[in-house]
Amino acid sequence: MGLLQSRVHGRSFHKEKTGLGYFRCMRRPDSPLHRPGLILTGLLALSLNAYPCQPGPNAGAASEAQQPGSAVARDISDAELLALMADRPDLLLIDVRTDQEWEQGHIPGAAFLDFLEDDFEERAFALPKDRPIAVYCAAGGRSEDAMIKMQKAGFQELYNLRGGFYGWEDAGRDVSNADPVALPSLD
Repeated sequence: MGLLQSRVHGRSFHKEKTGLGYFRCMRRPDSPLHRPGLILTGLLALSLNAYPCQPGPNAGAASEAQQPGSAVARDISDAELLALMADRPDLLLIDVRTDQEWEQGHIPGAAFLDFLEDDFEERAFALPKDRPIAVYCAAGGRSEDAMIKMQKAGFQELYNLRGGFYGWEDAGRDVSNADPVALPSLD
């Protein structure tokens, strides 16, 4: 197949005929768009000036001492979750995936509360607000949403497992098929 050259809006392109009336367009090597490193470096420099370095709301380590009266809601790694589970016997670990996902395996010692069920908020908001709670889902999205909802409801110490259950499994951590831990109530 032949190689053709054309100009579109002042830019040079090579067109390679790949079959009956079909072409594949390729940028020429001398095009400024062919040097993405320069463009990315410029965008990075602009973004650093526009957004100065400041710690986000989820900054800090799991072992930090919590200031009296301050709330914690942040992402943690699988290693940080293991440390929390070992150091904090009062930690409530909640799997917010669906029951089908739960049945395929879960983190040992987890309670189960499906984020997608209609009664999630009612059941979650009935949990003790002063107890540390770690939530996880498959990849971290639903559990982050759950953490945000619970934070707005006044929970004081919340953690979201970054990478979710997939990250936990990929790290080679233990997986269980045991029944869920019972959720505590305010009674």
